[in-house]
Amino acid sequence: MFQRFVLLVVIVFVGSTTGFSTQYRGNTRHPTLPEHCYYEELEMSIALNATNYPVDYDSYCVKVHCRDDYVLVIRHCDRMQLPNGCSFTSNDYAQPYPDCCARLVCSNRP
Repeated sequence: MFQRFVLLVVIVFVGSTTGFSTQYRGNTRHPTLPEHCYYEELEMSIALNATNYPVDYDSYCVKVHCRDDYVLVIRHCDRMQLPNGCSFTSNDYAQPYPDCCARLVCSNRP
């Protein structure tokens, strides 16, 4: 019983620290290009086992990897807590991931 409790605590802790910033999408085989995934939202093809860093897409700051089983692994910016006295910079969608992610900026504290 204690082992199950410890396992549950570990699962909850790991799940709460990941920030849900990675997505997995299956069955993304490109309809016309062999050995490519297709990322519908950006109308982008990605070769098997390749990674794309799309830039200049408004509201998209991601890294997209196409696994050999046609699963897309989409990595987003990590979620961050906003402490008192801090703010976020704007995303810079002209930069590749992770440089396009907002940054946490905090004023000097006494």
